[in-house]
Amino acid sequence: MDSIVADRIRGVLFGQAIGDALGFGTEFLSRADVAKHYPLGLRSYAQITRFKPSEQWRPGDWTDDTDQMLCILDSLLSRGTLDVLDIAARMQYWLLTDGFGMGRTVYTVVRDPRFLTDPHAVAQAYWEASGQFAAANGAVMRTSVLGVWDYQNTDRMKHNAEQACRLTHADPRCIGSCIAVCLAIRELLLGAKDMAALTNSMLEKVKHYHPEMSDYFARTAEPSLEVFDLDEGMNSGKGNRIGYTLKALGCSFWALRHSASFEEGILAVIHEGGDADTNAAIAGSMLGARFGFSSIPSEWLTGLIYRGELESRAERLIAALDNPSPPDSGG
Repeated sequence: MDSIVADRIRGVLFGQAIGDALGFGTEFLSRADVAKHYPLGLRSYAQITRFKPSEQWRPGDWTDDTDQMLCILDSLLSRGTLDVLDIAARMQYWLLTDGFGMGRTVYTVVRDPRFLTDPHAVAQAYWEASGQFAAANGAVMRTSVLGVWDYQNTDRMKHNAEQACRLTHADPRCIGSCIAVCLAIRELLLGAKDMAALTNSMLEKVKHYHPEMSDYFARTAEPSLEVFDLDEGMNSGKGNRIGYTLKALGCSFWALRHSASFEEGILAVIHEGGDADTNAAIAGSMLGARFGFSSIPSEWLTGLIYRGELESRAERLIAALDNPSPPDSGG
């Protein structure tokens, strides 16, 4: 594998984890409260003092966004292909043994007794019970690794993204979000340079999933992230849509279009508050694919508690893509 592509693959994994871990410091804060808590800006894990260190979390740890991505990655490395039921089993085990930070949709669907045998049906039933309204960001936040796996085959990649999304999220907006992120990461791995053209191309590929896709992609051309109102619901008098999948998708493509570096993009997203760890996890994966692992500030890398575990997975992923092997026949 080209060393530049390998660097970008590492960037996807570490970019997601770092965005998640740093964004946790401003999660569920309004933009104004972010400024109060971090008057000089949030730039290190050690500054995150809103939460007491515990068995579940310490500064430099990621949350459910990256844990769920790792459920997919570990399954891919074990099975050699996308195995929906294997991923479902890993997600349920994670929920029962950790589950830190999980959202309502994931919690409800994964705990259903039928989840291990027919997760897509469970997710579909949950969505229909919501009046076909539930379109949270809990699927798109975990999908980045599927932009790496099978990145040479767009049809398989799109299929994988949809199947992984529908484990918990059946709404077309969620599916379109996952596919857009995966396809964008693929193009970035292959060396895409024009971020405006890339964003417009992704819109053309997913706009049929829902009319609002076009609106949120159009906002990425605006000069300020405020156009996404990422802290909606954190200010009095506003409805709560901070966990909406198209907000997370839109702000991530905005960061891709407007950032001159990985650091600049991550900092822009986390200082908007709202569902900042999820927004920054998605943005981080795409920024990592664009700028590469080598562009990530060293202090953000060394401060990750489980850096070694992630490095090991990254090397195994790169090796697997270099030397594909038959799927694991074990149970």
